[in-house]
Amino acid sequence: MRPILLILLTMVILGGVLWVAQGYRLLQLARGQMLDAWVELREALMERREMMPYIVAAVPTSVATLLDVLGNACDLAANVEGVPACSQAEARLSAAINRVFAQLDVEASSETLEMLSSLRDRIKVQAMRIELLKGIYNRQVELFNAIQRRGAGRVLVSLGGIKPAELF
Repeated sequence: MRPILLILLTMVILGGVLWVAQGYRLLQLARGQMLDAWVELREALMERREMMPYIVAAVPTSVATLLDVLGNACDLAANVEGVPACSQAEARLSAAINRVFAQLDVEASSETLEMLSSLRDRIKVQAMRIELLKGIYNRQVELFNAIQRRGAGRVLVSLGGIKPAELF
């Protein structure tokens, strides 16, 4: 009777270890996908920031104060760490871009607007790409966090090795 109990106990322990190991593997996979999505999003945001000097060069001096705001927002967005800070800085940059273009629509000449139309289209396409990548990243974060709330993920979180990720 004792050998049977020992075998059963060994199987239960081994099953538990395999269950936690599978949960850890699943969390690592979800984390890898989330980090890949974050890298793509950061690259798209950086590409948009690289377009800012072209706006500054093409804009007339009548909106110079808005250009200062745009430059400050771009600098802030380039130098933040962490998802929440990056999200706030990029929102400020988007608002600054929109203010510059709104002011240009009111004050700029038709030649300036025509010159900026291709750049404006590129920024609009980049903004759509950023929104798409932001959605992908947020879905990956939600998946990662959902895995942590279930089964073996809960055990691993309670041990303190894994923490929830933040949405953009």
